[in-house]
Parts: sequence; C-alpha cells; structure tokens
Amino acid sequence: MKFLFTLLMLLLLMGCSNQPNQLIFNPIYQSGGISKINSNVSTSVIDLRGDNVTLKIITADKTKTLASPGVSESIKSVLDSALSRNGASISNLATTRFELDIHTLQAVVTEHLLKHSSLAKIEFGVRVIHSHSNFSKVYRGTANLAGPFSHDRAKIESQLNKLTEQVITRIVSDSELIAFLEG
Repeated sequence: MKFLFTLLMLLLLMGCSNQPNQLIFNPIYQSGGISKINSNVSTSVIDLRGDNVTLKIITADKTKTLASPGVSESIKSVLDSALSRNGASISNLATTRFELDIHTLQAVVTEHLLKHSSLAKIEFGVRVIHSHSNFSKVYRGTANLAGPFSHDRAKIESQLNKLTEQVITRIVSDSELIAFLEG
C-alpha cells in the first residue's frame, strides 16, 4: 500500500513539472581532427523540414509538439567547427560551396503509464559545388532511448545533440566527400 501511494505521488509530481515549451538544441563537435580536408569552402545550412517540430511527445490522450529555435544556425556552427578542426578553411569568399540541407531532425517520445521510449531521427543532405562539378550524398542517423515513467527532457535533448554530432562526424570523415573536396 505504501508503495502504491509513493508511486501515485511520483506520477503526480512528474505531471506537475513545468518544462519550457521548446527543446534546447545545441550540438557541439567534440571529435577533434579525424581526417585532413585541404580545401577552402563557404558553408550554408537550409532547413527543408515541413515544420519546425523538434520533439513530439505522444501520450494516450494527446500529442504535444515542441520546436527548437535556431536549428539552422546551430547546425551551421557545428558543421563549421567540424570542417575547421579537420583542416578546411571556412570563408564566404571561397569558390567551393558546401551546402547542408536538413531533411529530418526530430525525436518522437511515446509515453505509457510506467515507461517511455524515444526515437530520434536525423537526415542531412550534403551538396558540394566545386567549379563545374557537384557532389551530393544523404547522411542518416537514428538513436533509441527507453526508460521508466515519464521522459526526462534533458536526456532527449542530449540524445538529439549527440546524434547530430555523430552524423556531422560521419560527414567530415567520409572519404568520398574528402576526395571530391580535394580533387
């Protein structure tokens, strides 16, 4: 009986927690130099998602959506950092354009009475335009998370931030892309 009371109080407290109406999206490139990119590039990031929902929370009776402001700027910052740390020079005057399109960037949390699960998906399209030739490739990543009771927003934010860093790391270490940039 005491356990049931404690459980009900815990659920009540979790339901009363006041969380902000946006997701904190701030990925940071931490992988360091993993490749050598000898190229000067200008970078741009374009958000092509149909909506700006970064987090979708699905419960039995409703769906709540949250946006994250400045997604394009955050992705550009982490992309520029990754390229720079791997030897590329970033300049708006460079003749080689490195364009990243955000196709998907979202975590979907499904909550049940005593558990939750989260599926994060990212899809970036990369296009490099160099002289009279182009390089295009799509990079994807997914991450799963599950736990007891209600989700922890900080863990979901961390899940998306880490997944973004992993996909960006995959981009700057792609041998095909590096060969095109240096060719």
